[in-house]
Amino acid sequence: MRIAAPLCLVLILFVAVCQAGCGPAGAPEPAPPFEEPTSAVEPTARAEEPTAAPSAPTPTPAPSAGEAPAPTPTPVPPLQVSSAAFEPGGEIPVQYSCHGANLSPPLEWSGVPEGTQSLALLVDDPDSQPPDFVHWVIYNIPAAATGLPEGMPPEPSLADGALQGKNDFANYPAGTFPGGSAINQVGYDGPCPPGAHRYVFRLYALDAVLDLPAEASMADLLLALEGHVLDEAELTGLFTPPQP
Repeated sequence: MRIAAPLCLVLILFVAVCQAGCGPAGAPEPAPPFEEPTSAVEPTARAEEPTAAPSAPTPTPAPSAGEAPAPTPTPVPPLQVSSAAFEPGGEIPVQYSCHGANLSPPLEWSGVPEGTQSLALLVDDPDSQPPDFVHWVIYNIPAAATGLPEGMPPEPSLADGALQGKNDFANYPAGTFPGGSAINQVGYDGPCPPGAHRYVFRLYALDAVLDLPAEASMADLLLALEGHVLDEAELTGLFTPPQP
């Protein structure tokens, strides 16, 4: 019976151990679901970095001289000649003819090119027989001139330095025209056709003052201006002789 007492003591201890480690209170808790690990230490908040000021736009470099676009040249108007006395292709009034006062008509021009040193004017009749009967030769007109007034004097040398040549009436005896005016032979002599004819006023801008004496012929002038013409212009008028 002394053996049974220790055995009971063992049984009592065994039961106590089972109640402490094997009961519901001692059952191991299930593992928590997986989560990404987090740092055990809270990260120190970083000081805010200063916001950079927006950068200014990079200026486009100016093109170099070789790349710069060439400036568009301003159009230069051509040389033009006109008359207040008649329209281009219009009828020349009788006072500018041999049937009237034989006055040279007023002329105006524009568009004289840069570099002009003098101007020259020729007037002829392409409908004459033979053609191109000469009515006026005037040259070394100053480059600054913008026209000629009505009734230019029939003198070889003019006050502004211009010179006048012989017209084709110089091939005939001096005298008077049907209208009673004198035949000039030098400078201007007006239309005197048997029927309706054209008269062409040709203006030349030259790069030189011509080395040509007064009373030169049209042929002399045309030869002298070769290689010196910068620009030229024409004005054509008509003349029909009055009916008797």
